[in-house]
Amino acid sequence: DKDDAIDWQAYFHLRNRLVVSALHWDAPVSGLLKSSLKATVKHLLCLEYSTVAIQNRAIEDFLAGPEHIFSVLESALPDIRAMRQKYPDAVVLPGATALPPPSGRTRVHKPPVSAPAIGLRLARGVIHQLRRADPQHHRRPQLNVATQDARWFLLCNVDGVTVTTADGRGVVYRQRDRARMFTLLRASLRQHIQLARRYDHMRRVYREALPVLSGKHKWETVLFERSEAHV
Repeated sequence: DKDDAIDWQAYFHLRNRLVVSALHWDAPVSGLLKSSLKATVKHLLCLEYSTVAIQNRAIEDFLAGPEHIFSVLESALPDIRAMRQKYPDAVVLPGATALPPPSGRTRVHKPPVSAPAIGLRLARGVIHQLRRADPQHHRRPQLNVATQDARWFLLCNVDGVTVTTADGRGVVYRQRDRARMFTLLRASLRQHIQLARRYDHMRRVYREALPVLSGKHKWETVLFERSEAHV
């Protein structure tokens, strides 16, 4: 199995969610924005930088309109996979034994359950994110954790951790990078601001294009052009 929430599928999930909401959802965009921003913060705290990068692209492609989405049908997947490979959290290693043993300097915590406990853990995590990462933890991980244990309340306080992939084929070495985190956060905020400003307009654009989006002729044309290109 793959983890659709953080793997390359995360791009398509968000992009398609935006398209479907534009076509069929009449409520204000505020709820969607809140949910998306919350997910972005969680991904950054979990050192899932590649996921934030491709989700930023998903919003960008949605805002470019339906014709653009048709134009990238073939190139989107290889482009997204190439984007992810620029980030350590997307590079699969054969196993944790490919790296030095973990230093174990960070204790594994139980999940916070009360509001004060969640707030305290989040505050500590944010403070840690503002500090420079310790370079030694990019050479030797602090922890090895299974996929199900890679939660924000643990990873927000580490600088280097190996996480088993959901399909069990290896591990990824997530490494905290303050500069990269801020770059991705700024890009995400810009995209969400654009989404807030332009969503109502894009809703009209996608609804006007619905006959084309769902029409047999458009898909036959696109698929024919793709098949011709590979002949």
